[in-house]
Amino acid sequence: MALYGAILFAGASIAADVEHTYEVSKGGKLELKTDVGSLDIRTHNSDTVEIEVEVDGKNADEFRVSHSVSGGDVSVIGTFDRGDNYWGRNIRAKFIITVPKEYDVELRTSGGSIDIADLKGQVEANTSGGSIEIGDIDGNVELHTSGGSITTGSVNGDLNAHTSGGSISATFAKQLTDDATLDTSGGSITVRMIEDMQVDLHASTSGGRVRSDFSVDGRVSKKSIRGEVNGGGPRLKLHTSGGSINIKEY
Repeated sequence: MALYGAILFAGASIAADVEHTYEVSKGGKLELKTDVGSLDIRTHNSDTVEIEVEVDGKNADEFRVSHSVSGGDVSVIGTFDRGDNYWGRNIRAKFIITVPKEYDVELRTSGGSIDIADLKGQVEANTSGGSIEIGDIDGNVELHTSGGSITTGSVNGDLNAHTSGGSISATFAKQLTDDATLDTSGGSITVRMIEDMQVDLHASTSGGRVRSDFSVDGRVSKKSIRGEVNGGGPRLKLHTSGGSINIKEY
């Protein structure tokens, strides 16, 4: 059974809120897509998804938020009522969504930052105009931003992070169990990992230097490192076209 809700903001210059709570079960999925707005994903010890949306600006009357639940999955969609040509319009939106600690999230915004708290589940986050910051994630992670930095906590699963216009900072506080790839076209990469981390390290830069606090059994130069750290393990691939790479002890 699916339940639905929607609101169209009215008024020439307003500040408006959407608040709704759905009962779900852990292991479900949040799918959030919006034409504009920052995304703040929080967690709690409850089998509910709490939706809060703050919208203001003189063009807020052109923004529509709809939400629905089907089984244990929740969908939230933010769209402009008069099409997707919203550039130059005066509108600010913030989505604050609280999910169970064990929950998958799939997020996409065309104009804002994304923050995700610690959780157990699969994470996919994409923004065209902001930074991405995630906590400790027990699950596979895919992160993409066209115009900001990426910061990650520890990830227990595959990690793929790409930015076209910012730096990447990642922390590995425990042994990697799956491959990780960090790639940026316009910034530096900083990785902090535990002293006894076992990885196959592939690090390269076109516009800076590669520095490592770890001994590497392999090929090491100013612009690239390729080899085993502490006997090797999952592949850790780091690449930047426009900055330096620093691999530090956590």
